[in-house]
Amino acid sequence: MGELTNSFEYGLNASAKKFDGIHKYIRITDIDDSSRKFNSDSITSPDIDFSSADNYELKQNDLLFARTGASVGKSYIYTESDGLVYYAGFLIRVRIKPEFDSNFVFQNTFTSTYENFIRITSQRSGQPGVNAKEHASFEINIPSLEEQQMIGSLFKQLDNLTAQNGRKIDLLKQLKQAYLQQIFSQELRFAGFSDDWEEREFGEMYKKVNEKNDLSFTSEQIISVANMYFKIDSAARSNNDYMKTYNVFRVGDIAFEGNRSKHFSYGRFVENTIGDGIVSHVFDVFRPIVDYDKFYWKYAIHNEYIMGRVLMKATTSSTMMTNLVSKDFLKRSILVPYVPEQQKIGRFFQQLDDLISLHQKKLALLKKQKQAYLQKLFI
Repeated sequence: MGELTNSFEYGLNASAKKFDGIHKYIRITDIDDSSRKFNSDSITSPDIDFSSADNYELKQNDLLFARTGASVGKSYIYTESDGLVYYAGFLIRVRIKPEFDSNFVFQNTFTSTYENFIRITSQRSGQPGVNAKEHASFEINIPSLEEQQMIGSLFKQLDNLTAQNGRKIDLLKQLKQAYLQQIFSQELRFAGFSDDWEEREFGEMYKKVNEKNDLSFTSEQIISVANMYFKIDSAARSNNDYMKTYNVFRVGDIAFEGNRSKHFSYGRFVENTIGDGIVSHVFDVFRPIVDYDKFYWKYAIHNEYIMGRVLMKATTSSTMMTNLVSKDFLKRSILVPYVPEQQKIGRFFQQLDDLISLHQKKLALLKKQKQAYLQKLFI
């Protein structure tokens, strides 16, 4: 790499301050781990005198490399659309000579060859690191400039498509959160529905069940409550006594997960919409006793706006887990729409989730395509 560059320069030894609206400061943590884009969610400015900092201002196609820490080797390529950016001291700036394509060099940092180079070179007795001299020793196979530009352009288009899909997913998730707040607070109603929601105790709608597995369900039908999918527990496969301890978890049932470290501070409910199965005996399972729309309850029962106050008064806490007091929970009340409005709300959010899932699959496919092209074009 040293033969391809005009310079290797270390960044500013300056602290960050509140963003002044003009001067941006990029640090290792501001480079997104996946996309390698400048993540400006927590944008700052360097606390410096800008009249003498021209050398730390990034120019078009400058490359940055993280030189220390857990993210050592992480790379970034500057584009003018990122604005006026200065780079921090734990980053190395590389300026590629005009007879080479910067984006081609940048894309080499996504290869397994580069990952192996960083893994081996960064080994230190203390904090892992790769300095400028060591980065300069990284070997790259270089085709003609025209082919470099073709390859760099291909990957840039793939990266742009990936970033666009990522932004769509983020926007759809934000939209979903806004609708969850507005619809379940009745601030927003669907046309044709104006009846007041009815106050109902959970005990009028659900009952706690202790239906144990009679070995009708196998280890392939164990449901992960945390992520709602069927998992295979090889340890339970041939242990009938262990399998009998599982609770039956049918479509429409809700289960309480009390892991405070992953979800709401008081735990959460999850509804089964994927198929009949079984769950560990540590989960309380409740079964509906009235007509309902399962997709409405999927979103209602996991809505912090609705369930926060209910569960705070119906749970007891330990260090990491929250335990549900079922009798207290069943006495708690919430406002519930009539079934036709439940169906309208449930379908709306399910369609929104389907759209998010579609874009997530497209994003995964784009990432897979890039990895395949990296393998074929660079190695």
